[in-house]
Amino acid sequence: MAQRTDDTVDNSGSRTSGEGARPSDELLPFLNNFHDIFTTIGVLILMGGLAVGTGQVMSSLGLDEGDTNWQFALMGLIGGIAIVLWSLSALLVGRQRRILPGIVLCVGFVVAAAILIVWGYGQFLIHGVGISEATFEGRFDVLDGMEFGREAVTVALSQIPWSVRIMPVVVGLAAFIPSALFYVSFRLPFAGGLMGVSLAVLAALTLFTFDPYTVALFAPAVGVAIGGSLLLAGILFDMRDPGRQTRLAGTAFWLHFFAAPILLSAVLNVTQLGWSLSESDFANPESTNLLAAMAADNGNAMQLATVALIVIAIFALVSLLINRRALIVSGLLTAGISIGVIVNASGLGAGAVVAVTLLVLGGVVVVLGAAWNPVRSILLAPFPSRGPLARVFPPANGVVG
Repeated sequence: MAQRTDDTVDNSGSRTSGEGARPSDELLPFLNNFHDIFTTIGVLILMGGLAVGTGQVMSSLGLDEGDTNWQFALMGLIGGIAIVLWSLSALLVGRQRRILPGIVLCVGFVVAAAILIVWGYGQFLIHGVGISEATFEGRFDVLDGMEFGREAVTVALSQIPWSVRIMPVVVGLAAFIPSALFYVSFRLPFAGGLMGVSLAVLAALTLFTFDPYTVALFAPAVGVAIGGSLLLAGILFDMRDPGRQTRLAGTAFWLHFFAAPILLSAVLNVTQLGWSLSESDFANPESTNLLAAMAADNGNAMQLATVALIVIAIFALVSLLINRRALIVSGLLTAGISIGVIVNASGLGAGAVVAVTLLVLGGVVVVLGAAWNPVRSILLAPFPSRGPLARVFPPANGVVG
């Protein structure tokens, strides 16, 4: 009798049992087995020890906090931590393909490396370029009497040296370079998603460096562009692995995971404020807070809540079509608040509002979870099961022709 083989390739590139998985189920892209959890606990304890040990070493040196020698000592220790985390990553991720420990190590390494890069550029500004507090003394006196607007921002920027103006780009690079290095070296899907986010943010920060007023003015549109680009990148990765079995699908998961909250909040802001902000929004930033606006006890809150539910319903439809649940999960909090606002208008007490909101929201999620494949089958009926579209909207049976 032939041996049954129902193994699938997991998101780390190794093989894992696919028994029990339905055609449209999403495999976990952050966990292989309980050994991952066991190893992650050890990694977290070790990182805690490194952090506490760093503090103890700095205290024992007797240096004045904040002076040059103190900074160099601290950065040297952070650099040592980055080396330790990289070495552990080479063992646990590079050789053993441990996903969850790799995520923790990736975050720690990226944070440590980013601190070093930003600090290093700051030292270059101080010691290489000669930037100091005196550099800016009296430079902004020309703004006296000017109202906030494009002209005032342009004048202010003209007083800032370019080596300082590009600081947002340096911050973006500080996140992008280590995450890209981690992904290229170890092919960890989470690092790929983090690299995608940092690249999109880097692009926005680069535009902000050259024209901060326009970027700030069109902040809602910029948010849609960032979230949309990450969503598109996730779809492109999914198209390369329609069976959702390799690390490509794992990278797509994290791109969708990061794209969902960014895109949802940006689209909701567009529905509330339009594609651009007004100068009054800069003077009153609270007016741009959608959740605060929905919490206000007025007629506009009901309208905003209704629009938010419509937007979330559209996101749910897209989630079903592309078979990615991240877009739905990202909208649960906003959906709960929106339902609560609508239910509250009926005059029920606070306890009843909470109960009804949780019942409705939980019921919808449970129904979607139970009927995910049948609903997808209905929605995908007009779409072909073969060709490029089938890679964007994978069939409910999981078989792409």
